[in-house]
Amino acid sequence: MRLDIVIPAHNEEHRIDRMLTAYRAGCPHPGTRFHVALDHCTDGTAEIVRGHQRADRRIELHEYPKLGKGGVIAETFRRSDADLVGFVDADGATPPAELLRLADVAGRADGAIASRHHPASVLPASRPLSRRLTSAGFAFGVRRLLGLPYRDTQCGAKVLRGDVARDIVAHTTSQDLLFDVDLLVTARDLGHRVVEVPTVWVDQEGSRVDPVADTRRMGASLLRLWAASLRRRVREVAGAA
Repeated sequence: MRLDIVIPAHNEEHRIDRMLTAYRAGCPHPGTRFHVALDHCTDGTAEIVRGHQRADRRIELHEYPKLGKGGVIAETFRRSDADLVGFVDADGATPPAELLRLADVAGRADGAIASRHHPASVLPASRPLSRRLTSAGFAFGVRRLLGLPYRDTQCGAKVLRGDVARDIVAHTTSQDLLFDVDLLVTARDLGHRVVEVPTVWVDQEGSRVDPVADTRRMGASLLRLWAASLRRRVREVAGAA
């Protein structure tokens, strides 16, 4: 079974080498491909990835204009023809073994997502309070507004069956940090079953999350996703009538 792992990256020259080294060693199967999707990188990330390409033919480099994290993931999903396709953040917070565990679960469902808020998950005790509160508050808002059952929609590790992924991104519109929620809302509206799985997660320095600015921006985007989901369900009911 072939697995495509999409790694979205924006100016990750300080972390991408370590991340690719770990994933190449931790995911040795020849049917696993690594698609590094660069979102308007202006640093040395591409050259570092090309160095890994010379050593491992499983690595593919995609260079995009400024599409946003969600935009480069969706575009790379559309290009994939693998049995399973997923994405993982370039910071290395999700160990390779955890992503492979998601792939195993996704192969028996429609998809699987890692959850930092699952009771069985293993997280560092020192995770900053501001990030914990922001994450928990956002998850609560997602459950209340969109009716999603998940404890954690934003953990950067998700795997779907290839046909399911391509079906979903044919309908998603978000190109920013809300892509994760858009993906899950669309999956639900289309009737796909995505399972939440506990994970081991290692907090990484250098987070680009701004708790205040991102919460405001994502709150407005949530309302747009709610409206899009409502329109989709209304069309489905009208079509069935």
